[in-house]
Amino acid sequence: MRKLLEEKFFPFVIKPGRYTGGELGQITKSPDDRLKVALGYPDMYEIGMSYIGTQILYNIINSDDRFLSERFYAPDKDAEDILRREKIPLFSLESHRPLNQFNVVGFTLAYEMVYTNLLNILDLSGIPLRSKNRKDSDPLIITGGPIVHNPEPMAPFIDLFYIGDAEENIIKLFEVIYNNRILSRYELLRLIIQNVPSVYVPQFYDAITHKPLFDFVPPKIRSHKTKQLRTEFYPKQPIIPFIETVHDRLTVEIMRGCPRGCRFCQAMSIYRPVRLRPKNEIIEQVHNQLNETGYDEVTLLSLSSSDYPEILPLTAQLSRELNEKRIALSMPSLRPGTITPELINAIKLTRKTGLTFAPEAGTERLRAVIRKDISDEQLFQSVRLAFENGWNLIKLYFMIGLPTEADDDLKGIVQMIREVTGIARRYRGKNIINITISPFSPKSHTPFQWDEQASPDIIRQKNDYIKRHAGNSSVNIKLRDPELAFLEGVLGRSGREMADVIEYAFKDGARFDGWTEGFHFGRWMNAFEKNNINPYSYLKGRAFSENLPWSHIELDVSTEHLMNERNRTSTMLKEHHEQHPPISKPKSNDEDENDGFGRSKKKSPSKGAITPVKGYVRVRWGRNGLTRFLSHLDNLRVFERAIRRSGLPVEYSQGYHPHMKLSFGPPLPVGYTSESEYFDITLERPFNMEMAAKFGASLPDGYSLIMAKSIINTKESLSSKLNRAIYEVYIDKEIDCRESITLLLSKPEIPIERVAKEDTKLIDIRPAIFDLQYKIQGQTNSGKAAIYMELGVGSAGYVKPQEVIAALGIIAKEKLPALRIHRIDLLNIDENGRKYTPMEF
Repeated sequence: MRKLLEEKFFPFVIKPGRYTGGELGQITKSPDDRLKVALGYPDMYEIGMSYIGTQILYNIINSDDRFLSERFYAPDKDAEDILRREKIPLFSLESHRPLNQFNVVGFTLAYEMVYTNLLNILDLSGIPLRSKNRKDSDPLIITGGPIVHNPEPMAPFIDLFYIGDAEENIIKLFEVIYNNRILSRYELLRLIIQNVPSVYVPQFYDAITHKPLFDFVPPKIRSHKTKQLRTEFYPKQPIIPFIETVHDRLTVEIMRGCPRGCRFCQAMSIYRPVRLRPKNEIIEQVHNQLNETGYDEVTLLSLSSSDYPEILPLTAQLSRELNEKRIALSMPSLRPGTITPELINAIKLTRKTGLTFAPEAGTERLRAVIRKDISDEQLFQSVRLAFENGWNLIKLYFMIGLPTEADDDLKGIVQMIREVTGIARRYRGKNIINITISPFSPKSHTPFQWDEQASPDIIRQKNDYIKRHAGNSSVNIKLRDPELAFLEGVLGRSGREMADVIEYAFKDGARFDGWTEGFHFGRWMNAFEKNNINPYSYLKGRAFSENLPWSHIELDVSTEHLMNERNRTSTMLKEHHEQHPPISKPKSNDEDENDGFGRSKKKSPSKGAITPVKGYVRVRWGRNGLTRFLSHLDNLRVFERAIRRSGLPVEYSQGYHPHMKLSFGPPLPVGYTSESEYFDITLERPFNMEMAAKFGASLPDGYSLIMAKSIINTKESLSSKLNRAIYEVYIDKEIDCRESITLLLSKPEIPIERVAKEDTKLIDIRPAIFDLQYKIQGQTNSGKAAIYMELGVGSAGYVKPQEVIAALGIIAKEKLPALRIHRIDLLNIDENGRKYTPMEF
């Protein structure tokens, strides 16, 4: 399988690092006598690897030696095309085993718009889409995650839903499967539902009434809540992606659940009650995982991080300790009114990453209706505190189309944006305000689950009003697609009848519907029409007496409580008279220089201080195996994190966004292996071989430290000195190209077409070809013949090995990306023909 992927797949996809695996922290086990579990997230790798829940489950499952868990994600369109054309089944990242060879294929569903991705994954894996069509030999298809609290739209495709927190029951579930693998599919599912709580098996319930069809199944399925967030849930060595992800940082959960009760928020109901993690456990996890990962930013994750009871001492201690390591501390969203000068002082010590606030509504009246009990002044005060203390990026989130929303509420959003913009202009620097406007969509298990959803046309009118009246050069306003929000609402409120629509849309090409470039509204409207479903009927309000598609799923929040909460909003006065505690205005920057506000005074070095001796080091490194499919930027990320893990005393630049003082040689193209890549690094103290040993040990598999030595500081860059690159290109031994090489070298000119970003240019590559030789056996690939190439780089011109092979005419053009190319060395050749390696400069 791996040989097939290296020849037919990895060289041809846009981002091979999404599919190669091999990241630091991945776990590989022999499949012998183990339950094989494929754990997936039906979206791009960059999204799925940012989801902490997957890493938690991966850690728990693999901690039990009876089980093996490997990962998969949704392939992008280019990858899907290749998989289908080459008839390659979708595979896991760790072993590249086809998914249909696992015992269990599990999905985390966090968003309705990944439904078609899930079907695509099953189809690419050769697994029947519908549960009723699967054989006993097919994997068991299991899903969990937030949106399975309405499982019905996907019920015909899923064998088993797990409802709620999985940490405490996941081992029990797989234990039942492991001990009873010889049973038929039906008997196994029956045994699971009788022995594992919070499990929903759709085939055991009526599709319309949701009532049990058999005596052995419970009438209601209660969402499980993990009682305690235990330290062992979280991996000691998280998986570190090679490529950049959406949340490219260390994420540490500090509490689960939210002490607030926002009436629109599904997460409030799903994750209630609040469960706190001890402060000391959080701090210990932060430091341990930073040592294992090398990230430069830590996020303290929860639904409302500033409501964590010990947030002030937690952030104060972490900021002091992380600042010494030049690591930023951030929180995903802060609640206005909980942002105090003390909290700002605590988190401002580290690199500033931007602050996010979610007022949601434009007036205090509407915020009282949705139970977002913050005042206008609390938001403005929080924004002032941020700008006074050096932040230059503020993000605000609003919702439109909320129950009881009126024109004054839209005007309130405009006024709030204008006020925040005005505050930003009072402070020096380029201050940025990012606004996101999202349409309200009624969610299951919330007090607003019975409410009407505004149509796309009405949402467009509201969007236009806000954009027209609030837009200016200082504000970036992002409006969520009304049709996308419409479809999300329809899918989220539907039952099993929607499965036919989802399948039709998938077969019609629907993929990545949550992405703007992947969403095609017409395709979905066609699917509704073909299945005789009017999607607009799902926008209507519903009676309390109606049997909702998710009525058989129980949470800690009862339906009666939700009804009472909804009734309270109906009887609320138009004006919100709730008193908010006064907030004292902070001192201005010029009052007390020691009060913690504003920029701290620059520290001038003592006149008598001795300038420390720095270390200037040149590093030679190489890569092999599947790491050859990583880009130059991926390589940079690998080395920066390895430097942090090893504790190298690297020197940083000055300014608001300091970066390591690293200087790399010419980028190594995707697909190339090498034994002679270089970078220069500046250290705060002299270099020694113990540092080299620690750094080498911190590199992931596939990367190697070949040599490191101190050099004399020079302002001349490494790349500017290099003018030759030595390669071997491996070809089949049946291809004897000696005559072709002789003929090519005899030509005075070798014109080729080189495609640039915007146009195609005619280039003569002959001046950059210095030597070509045929070798019966390659240096690093004994099974292949090789063409030795000495080519120009930098001042000696530039030519790619593939361009030389194409000019030789010995390999078909469509096969060029799959060539195995190895860089042997980078050199400087002077006017007298003397060769110098970078270690000899």
